[in-house]
Amino acid sequence: MAEIQSDINTLLAWYKKAGRILPWRSYWPDLTPAYPVFLSEFMLQQTGVSTVIPYFRNFLERWPTINDLADASIDDVTAAWAGLGYYARARNMHKSAQIISNAGGIFPQTVAELSKLPGIGPYTAGAIAAFAFDKPSIVIDGNIERIIARYFSLKTPLPALKSTLPPYYQKMIPKRNRSDFPQALMDLGNEICTTISPACTHCPLSQGCLSAKTENQALLPNRLVKQTKPTRKGQIFILRHKTGDAPEYLVYRRPAKGLLGGLIAFPSQGWDDKRQGFDPNWRPFKADWVEVKPVIRHVFTHFKAEIKVFVSQVETTNSKNWDDAFQPNNETNNEQQDMPEFEWISEADLHLPKLMEKALQATTHY
Repeated sequence: MAEIQSDINTLLAWYKKAGRILPWRSYWPDLTPAYPVFLSEFMLQQTGVSTVIPYFRNFLERWPTINDLADASIDDVTAAWAGLGYYARARNMHKSAQIISNAGGIFPQTVAELSKLPGIGPYTAGAIAAFAFDKPSIVIDGNIERIIARYFSLKTPLPALKSTLPPYYQKMIPKRNRSDFPQALMDLGNEICTTISPACTHCPLSQGCLSAKTENQALLPNRLVKQTKPTRKGQIFILRHKTGDAPEYLVYRRPAKGLLGGLIAFPSQGWDDKRQGFDPNWRPFKADWVEVKPVIRHVFTHFKAEIKVFVSQVETTNSKNWDDAFQPNNETNNEQQDMPEFEWISEADLHLPKLMEKALQATTHY
């Protein structure tokens, strides 16, 4: 334990000199207020630092406090979130903000209390508790996972390795600088203890690191071979009513659960179906559909999508003149015949997720 703490002291000294300057980061004994930590940690789930920084600054400028965020409409929040992916994170962040605001705007300080909030799991709870409140909580991301595996020479392959790491992490937590400690490990993993070519000769943990004494320090952690992302095929249907320079589009709000949950979208099919049991001849309703070329491609976390876009135009938004169009003209898939509640929205007010925005852009010259 004495040798481990000696290494941690060296790590913290290195971090004071070499740590990244990030808009949500303070250095001990200063602590970052809970709200910026809350914002940044929700954004950093599944997203890199360089991508998050401008979003973080925009959110903090538009909604400077947790109460401001809680009072914002969910449509404004998801629109500002567009490009960060996983919109469930934005919805959970907004719900959590409302819960905290309703409790007087006072953040919970313990992992147990933070974990009760929507969208906050063990990592995010630990990060908020450590960074904002200097708690000795467990904070293990991909960088820290790699460092611990190498430091203690843990051979258990991922993903099973994850459940074995907390006791080792606890051995490393210092009595002081606890808010700096996990951030120092993150920066070490980002700059020195990298995935492929760790620079062990420059590492502040090299004295006690078991992997640093081996010939190939990059062997750990053991990883299973990544599987290629499957490709799903789908269709998006864009119905436009154009008067002058202010076109309107027929859209609906997707169900709260599932991909792009709760967001405005065009009628679509196939890309959100794991079974890929869709009928390429299906149409949401009768219209003179024109197929847009080429297909659009979009990458999700667990799959790729290749989607055909179809566009049509109507002369009026008066439903009495085209009620007959709202009849699904495909009889092979009964599930698709449950029509959502549609509405016409001007292009300026659409606030679409990236996939739907990409589809709309594809129709520019049609």
